[in-house]
Amino acid sequence: MPEPLLDAAVAALEALPRGGGVIRHEQRAGTHEVILDHPARAGAISPGMMLDLHHAVDRITRERAPVVVLHSTAPRAFCAGGDLRSVRTHLMDRASAAAMVDVMTHALDALAGQCAFVVAAVEGPALGGGAELLTACDHVVLGERALVGFVHAGLGVSPGWGGGARLVRRVGRRTTLAWLMRPAPRRAPDALREGMADEVVAAGTALERSRAVAAEAAGVPAEARRVAAALAKDPATVERAAFLELWGGPDHRAALARVGAGR
Repeated sequence: MPEPLLDAAVAALEALPRGGGVIRHEQRAGTHEVILDHPARAGAISPGMMLDLHHAVDRITRERAPVVVLHSTAPRAFCAGGDLRSVRTHLMDRASAAAMVDVMTHALDALAGQCAFVVAAVEGPALGGGAELLTACDHVVLGERALVGFVHAGLGVSPGWGGGARLVRRVGRRTTLAWLMRPAPRRAPDALREGMADEVVAAGTALERSRAVAAEAAGVPAEARRVAAALAKDPATVERAAFLELWGGPDHRAALARVGAGR
């Protein structure tokens, strides 16, 4: 999106009442964490939280964060989508809705497209916009009582934060159509089987497992990790150049020396 258009969308959201909740960006043992903190509303995202996410992703991008964990403080939910209290009051006119779409789509596309490895920890429902957040992640860990639902059609709308296009890339066209046309939330095992999740773990352990996955990814040499993420996200243009960039580099030579010493 051209920067002037994004700036105008951000300014339009800034002109609205913020609403409840925050999205915090913290660093923990070398891992960046994006935390949905709106427990009173099941993690639902208010206009102020949309701006928080925009700024968090901008910082993650500028700092070239290697690994990101996305999770929620709501005790029995991940994210109920947009905060309907704010939606009904402040986001029903077309101009405000367009600003929301532009800011959230840009933030989630940026999160999905950068060379960080993004892990989501999901306990309880991830519905509507909450499910769209998961499409921006590389590895989704669901607690066994989690639910994932693209429930937009039941509300008379469609995905608006870029989640429809990202869902196609994640699960394919036919499965995307099934998710959108049958909007009842899927239980964790079904979400895993249909490609929306990567792991299902015991209830209450999704964050612990996500941090372990993130720590494992963070242990990969930095340049190899960066290239692996880029290769997975844009294979057609990356693979040859990435291989030649890494071949004979310091990490490659060090690995060969370790292997050679053991033979």
